[in-house]
Amino acid sequence: MSAGSFIRNVPLSPAATGALLYALTKAPLKLREPLVQRFLQYFSATTLARVVTVLKWLFALGIARNIHIWLSNIAQNNFRIRSEKHRYNWPNEVAVVTGAASGFGALITKGLVEKGINVMAVDIRSEVPEDMKLHPRIQWYQCDITDREKVMELAEKIRKQYGDPSILVNNAGIAYTHGILSASEKALRRTYDVNILSHYFTLQAFLPAMIANKKGHVVAMASMSSFVTPPGIVPYANTKAAVMSLHEGLMQEVRVVHKAPEIKFSIIHPTFANTPLAAPFMKELQEKKVLQVLDPIDVSNAVVNQIMSCTGRQVLIGDINLLRGLRAWPHWLTQAIIHLTDGTVDVAIVGKETTSS
Repeated sequence: MSAGSFIRNVPLSPAATGALLYALTKAPLKLREPLVQRFLQYFSATTLARVVTVLKWLFALGIARNIHIWLSNIAQNNFRIRSEKHRYNWPNEVAVVTGAASGFGALITKGLVEKGINVMAVDIRSEVPEDMKLHPRIQWYQCDITDREKVMELAEKIRKQYGDPSILVNNAGIAYTHGILSASEKALRRTYDVNILSHYFTLQAFLPAMIANKKGHVVAMASMSSFVTPPGIVPYANTKAAVMSLHEGLMQEVRVVHKAPEIKFSIIHPTFANTPLAAPFMKELQEKKVLQVLDPIDVSNAVVNQIMSCTGRQVLIGDINLLRGLRAWPHWLTQAIIHLTDGTVDVAIVGKETTSS
């Protein structure tokens, strides 16, 4: 556990604070007395009383926090307490992963097949990574997912050969580091086509069968940029905010209109990770240490674990909790925090394209 994780989690862990509180106040005398005497060698009785008071507050806050997390997770699953795990037979399940040739997509594909799941790996590239080329559970499909007709043809082909997919991971992504005024029409259209319109096309192709079967899990790869819009990648951030909006609306529409509350929806929000998409920013991020740079495997593991849990959830990866709440804070405070990140975008790289989130 990192120092940051320790500071965030341990003080609000009822297991930790409760155990210490019990040891100091309620444990059998033969166990409690040596601990108290040891403490009083360094601190006063008044300080001990204050420590006990603080532990009581931390214990109560920890319990409240756990209840809050539990209720939030239940709410994200249409208040369905029971897991859908009993309905999944992993060796027979079919997953579709877009942008599977590199970055998160390649790692997610490998992670799913390690769990025994059959993966339909989709990418616009024709070349197949050598370490995945001959895997018996990976089937490769070259497809431009920004072309709705081709996506529909792909879905029909997969259905005929392998059956209805029960897992869809909309991972493919592209980013241009253009400024707003210098962004070309081609770059803008391509960014929106790949990062958001393709989600609509894959949903239209694969979601109807999930609805009919009352079973499925849709995963959307978003970003910290769903909450905050950094300079230099504004179009990219716009699309990731749109992915979050689509995710929220999709959950409600499938439940209310299609009467399929059993289907799970998860959205993943990582901070910057060391992938091809973030390559132009990597030097600045590592030198200035403004934001945590993630190992891509940590992100892919989080995605695979979320799928295996058979529950829907908004997954935040990295130092992102603060960013998520910025929009609800006063402008003077949010702008002060945002100004701290000034300089993380090097104007020299604006205009370069990076792909494959």
